[in-house]
Amino acid sequence: MMGFTALVCQTFAGDFIDKTSLDRRTIIVVAATMTACSALAVLFVREGNQDHMLMYITKVVEGLASSFIAPCLAALTMALFGPHEFDTVMANNTVWGHIGSAISAILAGGLAFIFYPKIKICFYVIGLSALCAIICVKFIPEGDQLMGRGFHSSKQNESEESKMFEGKFTGTQSEMPKAASYLSVMLEPKTLILCITGFFFQ
Repeated sequence: MMGFTALVCQTFAGDFIDKTSLDRRTIIVVAATMTACSALAVLFVREGNQDHMLMYITKVVEGLASSFIAPCLAALTMALFGPHEFDTVMANNTVWGHIGSAISAILAGGLAFIFYPKIKICFYVIGLSALCAIICVKFIPEGDQLMGRGFHSSKQNESEESKMFEGKFTGTQSEMPKAASYLSVMLEPKTLILCITGFFFQ
């Protein structure tokens, strides 16, 4: 349920993150909170193979929330470091994300072993991890909003405007940049190959 929801929602989530003027750090906080609440809902499941619908709903919520986290992280990385350092920083983000997952799994397994047979307590690790993420997010700078959407940085636009006022810039006054159409993006060969590969991977 979680994987299917994420597969359906991730394209629309990425599109929303690309277009929104909302602070992406706030979206990460909301998504992390939804993930934590969804994981902790297992504590309310009664004994005896019941409450299937509760677990289905929580998995859908987790899939929805996870769809927004990755695009937000990518947009923040682009906004802070720009296209030239994006690959390196995102690779580091991925490495540390896997390290965090491994540590969480070890902690959860350790708690389940210590408190067996009350293994539900291991789900507190997810809640604690989400709380740590929420606290740390506020220390991340917002970065350049335009660059986070894949446009030229606002500083570059400011330098062009200053040249225009100094008489060194010939042309029309810089306007709000416009993104390429979906059709032109999807017809770009490398993007098309990437999408096809991702489709067959799923």
